Amino acid sequence: MRTTRSKRSGVVALVTVLALSSAVLPAWADDAPALAPSATPPPPAPLAPVPPPPPPGVSRQTVAWGAAGVALAGAAAATVFGVLALQNKSSYDQRPTYANTDDGNDFAAYADGCIALAAAAGLTSLVLFLTTPPADAAAPRHPMATLAAAPLVTAHGGGVGAVYSF
Repeated sequence: MRTTRSKRSGVVALVTVLALSSAVLPAWADDAPALAPSATPPPPAPLAPVPPPPPPGVSRQTVAWGAAGVALAGAAAATVFGVLALQNKSSYDQRPTYANTDDGNDFAAYADGCIALAAAAGLTSLVLFLTTPPADAAAPRHPMATLAAAPLVTAHGGGVGAVYSF
């Protein structure tokens, strides 16, 4: 009995929603004041002058150089933390303590993070360098060969797809 009543109330609610959504209801807006027949509309306002285009921002090549700098800084920091971790390992081998273990693990983790930063910034820099249009991009160029690459994501994995045309 209970399931029949809940099904019936669901059907009633659905029919009610459909009936209300298909009904045309009048608008309750106020009537607009009518213009006198002899009154003419005012002339349109003059158009504002078009503002000049914004100054050019930072170029892709500048960002690519910045990313290359971050990659070099990450590689340098990874080297420093790697050396500190190796020194800490040798001191742990001579005198094992919890402090030596913690410091060595911290230095190794910092080195891993810096390696990841250097790899990401280096890849970003490489992509920006390779995809920056030439300075004389006003004239259309027809290269003899092109390479296009794109990431692929599927339900069971991913990868990279590339097309080379000549």
